[in-house]
Amino acid sequence: MVEQIETPILRKLYAYWDNVRGDRALPAWRDFDVHHLSFIVPNMLLMEVHRDPLRFRFRVHGHQLAWRIGYDMTGRFVDEMPHPENRAVMTERCRWLVENARPYLGRRVRIVGGRPIPYEVVWLPLADDGREINLLLGGLEYLDDPAQSGRVL
Repeated sequence: MVEQIETPILRKLYAYWDNVRGDRALPAWRDFDVHHLSFIVPNMLLMEVHRDPLRFRFRVHGHQLAWRIGYDMTGRFVDEMPHPENRAVMTERCRWLVENARPYLGRRVRIVGGRPIPYEVVWLPLADDGREINLLLGGLEYLDDPAQSGRVL
């Protein structure tokens, strides 16, 4: 899968997850050294998987991602996302990850501030017990020129 990932930081994230995983199906979050993830933190998503009912909560919504869309989802549930189409895509993706227990690579277009913006995303499932997914680690890179977004850091 790593050869299909176009964005260098996402390729690096997948390679790190794969290395941490070793010969196991799924690694646990405790297996990661946060210092080794510093390259992705601005573009990182870390989602908690809540069950009964199945819901997903942003534990981390990287500051670069929050800046690009104009709001921070950290601490909030996916079903609280303001844009219905983006909320539906995120819910579907998280459910797919829990059901399939394998990495996901996607390239899509997201509406941000009324503008379509292409992006590439890598999602990686994590499981404390090696089986039941309890966290989803993601990296997302927008593929446009951020200077054209009209937002200033």
